[in-house]
Amino acid sequence: MTFKNGQWTFNDVSDGVWGIGEYFDLKAQAIKAAKEYYSPEEQKEFYVGQLCEISNSITVDSEGVLDDIASSIYDEVGEAAEDYLNYVKREEREILDERLTQVVREWMKEFGYEPSFFRIENTEKIRWI
Repeated sequence: MTFKNGQWTFNDVSDGVWGIGEYFDLKAQAIKAAKEYYSPEEQKEFYVGQLCEISNSITVDSEGVLDDIASSIYDEVGEAAEDYLNYVKREEREILDERLTQVVREWMKEFGYEPSFFRIENTEKIRWI
């Protein structure tokens, strides 16, 4: 089952992997489902939390890419390339960061490598009444 940003789910602990795999549009629906899933005798409390996508936070830092390029060139020609790409301007590196990030995000989407997991926010402990 896939999830949508902002949906709710439940878990037996507040941290770690939230792996029940049921997602709800409303917090009340998640609480109701948790009460059906858990027994009050075995689970004195449980947690609900809201799903938050992480795929938009993926960025590429060009510094490592530039280092790899410079290293490859150095391996090919030696000492003549010792300072190659050491003096790329900050503004130009930022442009490269943006472009590489865009290309990597598109590649991830095209081939199905976007994260299928999420971060949990707005966690709340629920105790049986």
